[in-house]
Amino acid sequence: MKNIERNSSARSKGTDRSVCATLLAAALAVFAACQSAPPPAPAPAPAPAPAPAEVKPIGMVKVTASALNVRSEAATAADVIAQVKRGDRLTLLEANESWMKVRLATGQTGWASSRFLQREGEKVVSRKKGSCQPDSDFAFAQTPTPNLSDSAAHGLIVIDATVDPKGNVSSTKLVQNTTGDEALGFLTEREIKSAKFIAPVRNCAAKTFIFTYRRTF
Repeated sequence: MKNIERNSSARSKGTDRSVCATLLAAALAVFAACQSAPPPAPAPAPAPAPAPAEVKPIGMVKVTASALNVRSEAATAADVIAQVKRGDRLTLLEANESWMKVRLATGQTGWASSRFLQREGEKVVSRKKGSCQPDSDFAFAQTPTPNLSDSAAHGLIVIDATVDPKGNVSSTKLVQNTTGDEALGFLTEREIKSAKFIAPVRNCAAKTFIFTYRRTF
């Protein structure tokens, strides 16, 4: 009987040790889970792209033409974004042989023909009296004659006319027609083609120029 009791006691102690070992292992697992590394911090947001550097002015220019178109690109086919007049001062940003990039008083930037812009402080080459014609702006030798039309359309038509050194209109381009009537656009082009000009003179030579003709119906 005593042997049976000892065996029963030994089995009970072995069972207790097994249970304790199981509980200890579970506790260690929970402790290890609590001590695991925290989740990684979110990646920092990318730095904002730097703002484009502002183009630094290289001088000032003055408009010498009675009216001068400022275009979106350095090309006569580019859109007209503004128009300036004689005496206006513009900030010069870039320059090449034919075009100058300028900033207007409104902050807009665009391109204008360098023939009708004079840099401030630029020296004027003196010429002997009578050696050539002095610099001058264009003038009308014969003004365009408005044609009558039976159209009931109303609005504004704008034509860019290229004038050669002899004062003849060599080509035209329709810039704007708010009337919605194509026939009125052709009529306006014929009107300006009938005009005659005295071309502007620069450095003793007559120059090709662009005249902007506006017609209201």
